[in-house]
Amino acid sequence: MSEPSPAVQGQSMSKSARARRNRTAKKAALLKDVNNSACSTEQAGSSESADTTKNVIPDEGEHLTAETVDIADTDASATASLPKEPLPTKINLQPVTNPESDPKLTTPSFLPVSEVADVPPQPKTAVKQAAQSPSSPVIDQPIDNLLEMIRAQRQALLQGPRVTIYIGDTSVEGISKRAAMAASTALNKYFTANPQSHEYVFSRGQIHPGAVRLLLIGWMQETCNEFEAYAVPAQKTFGEDVALLRAARLLGMERYCSHIHAGYVEYLKTQLPSYEEIIAVEQNATSDKDPLWTAMVNHLCHDRHKRLLPDPEDFAAFLEKHTRLRNAMESADIFFRGMAKKQVDDREKQREKERRQRWERNQAEKHERIAKERLAAESLRKKMDEKGSGLMTVTAEEAELLRGRTRTR
Repeated sequence: MSEPSPAVQGQSMSKSARARRNRTAKKAALLKDVNNSACSTEQAGSSESADTTKNVIPDEGEHLTAETVDIADTDASATASLPKEPLPTKINLQPVTNPESDPKLTTPSFLPVSEVADVPPQPKTAVKQAAQSPSSPVIDQPIDNLLEMIRAQRQALLQGPRVTIYIGDTSVEGISKRAAMAASTALNKYFTANPQSHEYVFSRGQIHPGAVRLLLIGWMQETCNEFEAYAVPAQKTFGEDVALLRAARLLGMERYCSHIHAGYVEYLKTQLPSYEEIIAVEQNATSDKDPLWTAMVNHLCHDRHKRLLPDPEDFAAFLEKHTRLRNAMESADIFFRGMAKKQVDDREKQREKERRQRWERNQAEKHERIAKERLAAESLRKKMDEKGSGLMTVTAEEAELLRGRTRTR
């Protein structure tokens, strides 16, 4: 029996097989269009940066949508610092007697910083190499707001040279220098002062590479090519969102994550976080004045003072292993005690002031009444001496004196 022709084969295929074939063809065409658009966007950059940009495109099974964008990271050590499983939203602290031995409480190894600097100290070797390297074109790009720019302006930001950000031994390559300078105050300040530089350095653990890649490559390219720019979307877990907010603060890109920041500040002010969330905020706080940190510390102090914690003994054991949080809460307690004492003193001073004002007002009314009575008495005495046998006209004050004199007789 001879083999059927291709047309006959196509007719004999089941509906499900034809549907799978159509989906495969559409997916191949879509990936081809995405790769072509990425290549056209990177024509002004080097071949190395073009390859790096292609890696941003999600592989099969991964999604990069406006609702949720994963913070992907190719560095193994950095990836371990973000939680892999979603952290459950809880309003109660879960008992943990030994948080460090619990595998669920694996925390990022971010280095605490006392203050957020616009530009972290750059290694002397990197600055020296930047001064000697004429390969990177000078970019004159002021800071701008991508959310207010039209698409043509945003697409123009993706043209030109590429820069690399180093976080310890991890590198994030293929970042559009012009777009980075437009969106990040820290990068704008540094590359304006060092126009030949094509590198920017963070110390290891200071910022999460995946968050940097999301802000400056994944979200940046998406929002610059969309018809209307959009803010950075929230991530899947609490830990990823907090790491993203830390990166935005260190890069000076807070405006693009302000909606995420406001939501978590409100949450930490009104809800009791889980131990995992406490650790995430503690490790990602950029300073002792970080809004997420202060909101959480104040709320924990309030609930501990009001005896609202469901597990005070476990929480006390937890604080013994988290010195920064314990010291912050002790400082907050001292501050609130001082503020409460000041409020009591201020209320007492206000009451004393009101009592003094009432006494002074009563004294003034008394002196005024005595003065009027003296004048009326003197006037009445003169009238009585001069009246003779005629009628005497008196004022109200004088009549009151006469009635009082009559009652006392």
